[in-house]
Amino acid sequence: MNITVKSSIFIIATLLAGIAFTASCSKEPDVNTGADGKKASVTGKAKGIPADEKNPLKAVRNGQLVNLTWRVAGDTAKFRHIEVMRSSTGRRQQLTKVAALKPDATSYQDRLPDERPSWYSIKVVMADGKNQLIGPVRVDSDRAGAANYIKPENHYAPSVTRTDEYTTLKWDFSDGDCAGVKIIRSSRPLSEPFRKPRYTTDVVTTTEPSSQYIDALPDPNADYWYWFRITLKSGTVVDKGPIKAEYAKKN
Repeated sequence: MNITVKSSIFIIATLLAGIAFTASCSKEPDVNTGADGKKASVTGKAKGIPADEKNPLKAVRNGQLVNLTWRVAGDTAKFRHIEVMRSSTGRRQQLTKVAALKPDATSYQDRLPDERPSWYSIKVVMADGKNQLIGPVRVDSDRAGAANYIKPENHYAPSVTRTDEYTTLKWDFSDGDCAGVKIIRSSRPLSEPFRKPRYTTDVVTTTEPSSQYIDALPDPNADYWYWFRITLKSGTVVDKGPIKAEYAKKN
């Protein structure tokens, strides 16, 4: 094989490699991937719908209380339930669930934790796994200030103590209308932990308003924080945490 033929083969091979590289770069991925390289599920991703005459959402503030009313277009028989979502910034990524209601619900009264403005959205969880997010709408800050504000989570005082091997979790929410408790933990004090399953571990979910649970720890040398999500019979959701697991003090 002479030099001319070798040069031609090299040029053709180079062109083919360039075409293949361009095609691989321009091809759209079939699925989304997370930061860990795993396939990210798109099922249940909320479709944003602005509040309008067809899907009205109103929020009226009276001090710490906000009265919400809404109407969702569509067949409520296809709804699984409705969630009231709140954010202090208006960003969808920072929405927190404050209530889980029946599919035919059209109103809710929320209790704000402080005097600052807040944004609300209504999340319609569909029976087919798809979601609709209506809103957001904004309520202004309370000009009277927050002198008389009482944070709902202050009503709950669970006990979290540990040894090297396990954490003992105790709670008594029986004096309210507690319908269920979910507990999660993390090795770091996260913000919005219930939205970050990658960094948290589900510990226990129960309908017992008063009980205790022993959580085995994976690393005796690590620190751990816990969160309690208390769901009330009214549908209100109260998050308590982070609570750091501390060693019990010796008398």
